[in-house]
Amino acid sequence: MELATAKAKSGVRREVSRRHTALFFLVNLFLCSWHLYEGMNDNIVSRAAMVAAITEDGTLRIDEFHEITGDKSLINGHYYSDKAPLPAFIVLPFWWAADRLGWVDRVAEGTLNVRLLRLGGFLCGSLPFAIIATLLWRRLHRTVFSRWLTPSLLAVLSLFGSFLFVFSGSWFGHLIGTAFLLGAFIAFEGKHFLTTGVLAASAVLCEYTLVIFPLCWMMLVAVRAQWRDVMRIGMGALPLVVLLLAYNGAITGSAFSIGYDHLAGFGYRKDTYGFGLIDPAAVFGLTLSDYRGLFCYMPVLLPALIALFMLPGRQQLWKDPLLVPALILFLLVCAHGMWWGGWTYGPRHLTAVGVLLAFRSFPALQEVRWGPWVFWPTALFGIICAFAAKSTIWFSCPDTQRHPLTELVFRIAGTFHSWMQWPHYLWHADPALCTRTFLVLFVIVTAVLWHHERRTFAN
Repeated sequence: MELATAKAKSGVRREVSRRHTALFFLVNLFLCSWHLYEGMNDNIVSRAAMVAAITEDGTLRIDEFHEITGDKSLINGHYYSDKAPLPAFIVLPFWWAADRLGWVDRVAEGTLNVRLLRLGGFLCGSLPFAIIATLLWRRLHRTVFSRWLTPSLLAVLSLFGSFLFVFSGSWFGHLIGTAFLLGAFIAFEGKHFLTTGVLAASAVLCEYTLVIFPLCWMMLVAVRAQWRDVMRIGMGALPLVVLLLAYNGAITGSAFSIGYDHLAGFGYRKDTYGFGLIDPAAVFGLTLSDYRGLFCYMPVLLPALIALFMLPGRQQLWKDPLLVPALILFLLVCAHGMWWGGWTYGPRHLTAVGVLLAFRSFPALQEVRWGPWVFWPTALFGIICAFAAKSTIWFSCPDTQRHPLTELVFRIAGTFHSWMQWPHYLWHADPALCTRTFLVLFVIVTAVLWHHERRTFAN
């Protein structure tokens, strides 16, 4: 371990081939697509309703579907989705093409059906999860690793053993926005500022609060008086900004008014979008608590951050382009009137914070002597919790359940309520058999990846 750490500090790098990268990505995509969510969640149905309305009638109005979702905007007597638009626009061309090719039975099912929800879950949940896992895995190869803490073990067990896996296969905006944001940071790190702007703006069009990250990056570049680079970021973002302004104008009549300005059925102040002062209960609730704590629902992150702050150079961390905006976003969520995120497993509004902190801190866990000793118990705890939730309730933890793991997830673990697995809806296989098959495949894949990298380490 000491030799590995010494080599890592001397700048030794392992480059990963494109073939191995593609294989790792496809394996993870297969695993995280095993479950595809088809429940009528308000958040998901709001996006699906917009896709269905455009496909059927060429309109953004969701009047025909508004009664089946509580997440909507009411503008001039018509209903619209209140969500950031890009996750719906990503799914739209695929579903529109399927409808035009006759693959959608409008008479029997309509265009808002479970297959649309599964498609959205795959494109905006499973696909970005696999991308995030692959980018993190490649990042971890920059550090010389031990045979008991290889990049695949650290990336796969940590992410699958977190609330991120529970949301994979679901049509939310968090994972797809985070995948765009992670790509934007990698481009920023490589000084590809035009690409940074494109990807960062795409992230914002998935989740508006992610605008904090590109703003911080532009300020960082501006402080260095690199005005051309600031302009490049802005030029990259411009087409997406124009798209957002056009979309706003189409639904609200004003380019600078978003759907959240016209929420139907929510009582918090619309001029502040629900934000106020930082709630002290939220600070604990979003960090260490078993209610919505990031370190409880992504347990490997805590020792990784401790390792990061123990390494030399920690006095410069306040300038870090990931840590600073992540802290700002965390405090922003703590200041929101619904910081707990409604019915959810873990802190879904901190998806980007969790992923980017992992991207920054997980390499440090490979460089400390005690890394493997704390990794295994925390990773296994995360796997047990996440897999139990995925096989039963998914992310449907009531916000009134103060201890979701002990009061809900662990109590019904083993009942295999989750029928939303592709072997079940393709071949009507028993959910319990589907779940056991998934567990066996996960263990086999993880073991094969570990064995390959262990040989690499030995060589």
